[in-house]
Amino acid sequence: MLDLPTALTAAPETPGAACRVRGLTVRRGARETLRGVDFTLAPGEKVALVGPNGAGKTTLLNAVVGLLAAADGGVETLGADMRAAKGRRAVRARTGFVFQQHGLVRRRSALSNVLHGLMARRGAWGAWSAATAPAAWRAEAMEALAEVGLADRAADRADRLSGGQAQRVAVARALVCRPALVIADEPTASLDPAAGREVMELFCTLVDRRGAALLFTTHDMEHARAYADRVVGLRGGRIALDLPAAKASPRALGELFDG
Repeated sequence: MLDLPTALTAAPETPGAACRVRGLTVRRGARETLRGVDFTLAPGEKVALVGPNGAGKTTLLNAVVGLLAAADGGVETLGADMRAAKGRRAVRARTGFVFQQHGLVRRRSALSNVLHGLMARRGAWGAWSAATAPAAWRAEAMEALAEVGLADRAADRADRLSGGQAQRVAVARALVCRPALVIADEPTASLDPAAGREVMELFCTLVDRRGAALLFTTHDMEHARAYADRVVGLRGGRIALDLPAAKASPRALGELFDG
C-alpha cells in the first residue's frame, strides 16, 4: 500500500449497519429499476456493486442516500430512515461522494474545491473560497490535500490538473469531513488503468483509516475483487450475486453478465 501521512481522525462509529435495505422497489415511470432488493452494508465494510448497464447499480446508490424514493420497502442509512427529510439531510452531511467525472468546479483551485466539500457539510453555503474561509478550515482542507499527495497543487485550478490528480482532489473533498459512509459511482472509469489502480489504492486506504463504509460501483472486475470486502452483483433490478470478494471468481462474475 502507499506510504501516507498520518490520518485525520476517524468518523465516530455508527452502531449497527451502515445501511439496511429491505424489500426495496424503485420505479421510474412504469419501469421497476430495483425489485425487492435486500442488502446490508456493515460499518467499515467495502462493497463493490457490479453488473451490466441498466442493472440498477446507480439507482441503489441513490436510494441509499435518499435521492430516490422507494415505491415499496425501505432504506435505513446510518441509523436514519430515508423516507424522512430530516434523516436524509443528516445522512448526506455524513456521507462523502466521489463520481466518475470528478464533479470539481473547473475554475476553482484544488483547495477551494476541497473547502467546498467541507463547508457544504457544515452548512456554510456561499463562503467557500480559499480567501474567505476560516484559517482552521483551510488548514483542514490542506491536510486532506496532503493526504492525497497534492498539497503542492493546492493553488492550481482544477481544469489544469490531470485526470488522476483531479480525481485525487475529488477524493480529498469527499473525505475531508471524515464521513461515516462513502458513495462512489464508477470512480475510476475516466482514468487509464495505471491511474485507476493508483487512485483506488489511495482511496481505499484513506477510507479504511477513517473507519468509513464504502459502497462503489465499477465495471472493472479486478477492482471489485482487489479493493472490496464483498461483491454484490445486480441484474435486472435484482441481486443475483453476493459473495466475499475472495470468492467472486471470474466465472461467477462472467455468468452475471452473460446470464
